[in-house]
Amino acid sequence: MRKSIQVLMLILFTTTPAAFAQLDSATLLGTVLDSSGAVLPNASVVVQNQDTASAWTLHADSSGNFIAPMVPVGTYRVTASAQGFQAKTIENLALRVSDRVRVEVTLRPGGVNEKVTVAGQAPLVDTASTTLGDVMESKQIQDLPLNGRNLSQLVGLLPGVMLQGGAAQYSVNGASADNNDTGLTFLLDGGDASRIDINSIDNTYSGSQNRLSRASVDSVQEFRLYANSFSAEFGGSMGGVVNLITKSGSNELHGSLFEYFRNEKLDSRAYFNHAPQLKPPYRLNQFGGSLGAPVVKDKLFFFINYEAIRQRTGTNLLAYVPTAAFRSTLSPVLLPVVNMLPLPNGPVSPADNRIALYSEAVSNSLTEDSGAAKVDYLPSANDRITGRYTADAFDNPSYFGVGKDQISPITGFNQIAKLTWTHIFSARALNEAAVNFNRVHIDPRGANSTAVEDFPRTTLGSGIAVVGPTTFDLRVANNSFSYQDTFSYVLGRHQLRAGVQTIRNQDNKASLFQETVTYQTLNDFVINSPFSIATAGQPRAGLRNTYLASFLQDDFQVNRSVTLNLGLRYQYDTSPTEAHGRVADFNQATGKLDPPGTPITSTSKLNFAPRFGIAYSPFASGKTVIRSGFGIFYSDLTASRAQNLPNNVFQEATTITRQQLPTLVGFPFPSITSFASVTSLTTFDPNWKNAYTEQWNFNIQQGLGSRAVLQVAYLGNRGQHLNGPNQNINRLYPGTAIHPWPAFGTINLQVDWLDSFYSAMQTTFRYRFTKGLSFEANYTWSHSTDDNPPLFGSVQNDANPRGDWASSDFDVRQVFKTNLNYSLPSAPVIPRVIGSGWQTNVIAVRRTGFPVNVTCGCDSALIGATTARPNLVPGVPMRPANYQVPNAQVNIAAFTKPANLTYGNLGRNILNGPDDVNFDFSLFKSFHVREHQTLQFRAEMFNIFNHPQFGQPGAALNAPASFGQSLGTISNISGFGSNRQVQFALRYAF
Repeated sequence: MRKSIQVLMLILFTTTPAAFAQLDSATLLGTVLDSSGAVLPNASVVVQNQDTASAWTLHADSSGNFIAPMVPVGTYRVTASAQGFQAKTIENLALRVSDRVRVEVTLRPGGVNEKVTVAGQAPLVDTASTTLGDVMESKQIQDLPLNGRNLSQLVGLLPGVMLQGGAAQYSVNGASADNNDTGLTFLLDGGDASRIDINSIDNTYSGSQNRLSRASVDSVQEFRLYANSFSAEFGGSMGGVVNLITKSGSNELHGSLFEYFRNEKLDSRAYFNHAPQLKPPYRLNQFGGSLGAPVVKDKLFFFINYEAIRQRTGTNLLAYVPTAAFRSTLSPVLLPVVNMLPLPNGPVSPADNRIALYSEAVSNSLTEDSGAAKVDYLPSANDRITGRYTADAFDNPSYFGVGKDQISPITGFNQIAKLTWTHIFSARALNEAAVNFNRVHIDPRGANSTAVEDFPRTTLGSGIAVVGPTTFDLRVANNSFSYQDTFSYVLGRHQLRAGVQTIRNQDNKASLFQETVTYQTLNDFVINSPFSIATAGQPRAGLRNTYLASFLQDDFQVNRSVTLNLGLRYQYDTSPTEAHGRVADFNQATGKLDPPGTPITSTSKLNFAPRFGIAYSPFASGKTVIRSGFGIFYSDLTASRAQNLPNNVFQEATTITRQQLPTLVGFPFPSITSFASVTSLTTFDPNWKNAYTEQWNFNIQQGLGSRAVLQVAYLGNRGQHLNGPNQNINRLYPGTAIHPWPAFGTINLQVDWLDSFYSAMQTTFRYRFTKGLSFEANYTWSHSTDDNPPLFGSVQNDANPRGDWASSDFDVRQVFKTNLNYSLPSAPVIPRVIGSGWQTNVIAVRRTGFPVNVTCGCDSALIGATTARPNLVPGVPMRPANYQVPNAQVNIAAFTKPANLTYGNLGRNILNGPDDVNFDFSLFKSFHVREHQTLQFRAEMFNIFNHPQFGQPGAALNAPASFGQSLGTISNISGFGSNRQVQFALRYAF
């Protein structure tokens, strides 16, 4: 068995070294018939790109079938001919990325020189593929009202994608339970466009402020979400894959110029920005343009674009800070801490008169410049060479608190480049080879001054403003080098594809030295008795590893009613290493560190991921399709997981708790290394297993008339070997100051044995653009459960994570999304310049609330960690009698602190936060300048009904002042705002 597996691996990896076919192209397949319905073998079929004039000549087989694999995305003219029959041409047939479009061409008897031309459209229902997902096309991308022109907002409109919340709530069909995989992988023209050190949706370290890091709206032709049961070409993600396809030049000159403008004077007042406070300033100028043209007609084309953002984003900071009266009672050694916080300017807390609210209108700035260039060269009828380069530079200083200099300067320069060569050997065989480079260089600093960067990050008690720098002061420079190849061969009714991919990762990251002081309550701060003090820092380490993948795919047209999609993917990720061999790991068998350079872990060599799907069209009309699929999808092992392992230039991470030293003080900050058992370590499981999901779905598509389709689907997934919050294997014995390994403090084991389960019903209705109207709506009813809180989260008892099995942090039971484009008919009588050219566009989202996890903020188990949850008081409702959003959502009287040496009996995520609803609206007026030239005025209103989108309520017992209250609105990637925002734009297209 082992030898057979090794032979199979050898075959897969020695296949022609060559982006995977469907990653940036489409497949056209069909049948040529005569007017009686009989097949026409050996009929000639010519597939020609209407923009570049490139063409492929095919011949139908003995069953009348033809397949054109790996066809570049675009608009096509398909001409079929046979001796004794009139030729027939289908015009304007759009092929989108990864489409498997099946057409039937019926020829009538006649002279071979006679010709019939008809308008073409892709079939409404998908009879040739079992992938569950959706496509956003050029018109939707260009016309839908996008807050900040952020492409990720469009991703959030697709079924199963949840972005309306904080980063911990992002998910794709229930896959978001892995700490280095947010459930979504991004590709740009089929090449890696990730953050490299994590599969991050926003691709930055700057709170999603910079928006162009992957591509500008004007450079994207379309994108597709592969959400469930997708082909074996795709991997590296447990949830879904988003593939952005960029525009190309053509034989016609085309381009655009645009500017978008916003000002806070046009916006309504935010919910927490009460008069007489000034509205936070907001200024936005977003401008740029694009140009596509031929260099040599039919041979050489280019497309370039540039987009810039000059933005100042007003935000209202709101936090509890100590009052002047309270400060006057403090010890002089503590005054430098509170003096870094402003005096309150709002009401005193009803729960603690020592603190009061402080609010301030501030402005975050963003300067961003993004550009892209793409060249397509057709040196011969059988070759196509494409090169594309995108770059994004930004400067985005952002407030993270109300304290002195609590601004994080964030600068970055991201680049993605790809070179692709497609060669056609024959009408049946072709190959596509590609090289892709991805660089993410971002420096998110800890504060805006050296004095604050060097000051201990101090927590005065949960719910009170934090003093000092933000967590992590980073220097990041990550690279990935991808080499991909796919060979495609048509064998009768089989379209066979085999491919390999190698990605070499370089994760270069430094975390500069920081000190931390944590007080559980304000009372602890008064007596200068912290729960813990810590230091952390890591000089730049160069982590390296390689992803090796290969696949075999057979898309088999069994007959005109049944299609099978069969695939097998193999994935092997090498163990992370450090570029200079400096990394060492903790060895549980010896209780010591391994010598630097010792292999960190052994990784699985059996990551086989089968894919199976079937599509059945039971009726001759082809308007009904029953589809089902199953697949296994592995997450990548990112090298950055080893970034905190000790090395021989390691700045030790140290932690000491009050339980270890009852006389511990926070200020002046002690020499922490003088204490024993304080050195903190991160360690790997010596036999690491990649996280994966088992995905399945069953769905029915039904065409309604000639323009609409309804799809109802059940889908689910089961996550295995999820990599969640670290387990402290050197936890203090309860009630003691003794560690299992006394020479060390915390030893965080990166675990790979957590689980999740998700099931959902998804209903989608699409109305194809006609008579000026296109419309899409989807509704998801789902439930996701796991034992895995998000990145930097924690379970109550990490020795028993199953005790935290509950609704996932990102679980949303119901969500409805819709988008609409409608070109209004011309008004009669009114002059055409006024009464025509109007268009309206709508985005609407409605969702139920995210789970709320009530915490104790205490160490009732006496293990040196404040992870315990409270006990539930019998008979007391968890919702207050005066329930009201945002001020009274959870009843604090329903919970109590557990007894010592026990954990709380309250389950995780037992309540739900506020629902959210949002409507974005735009109105366009287009003026015809001259032939093929249009000037368009846009008025866009985000959150047009001014509905506040409240964040999660406070739910920590040790923070009574904020308990049950939402003190802010959600800040997220999807573009939701807490107030109505208005934007104007001018756009010139030619």
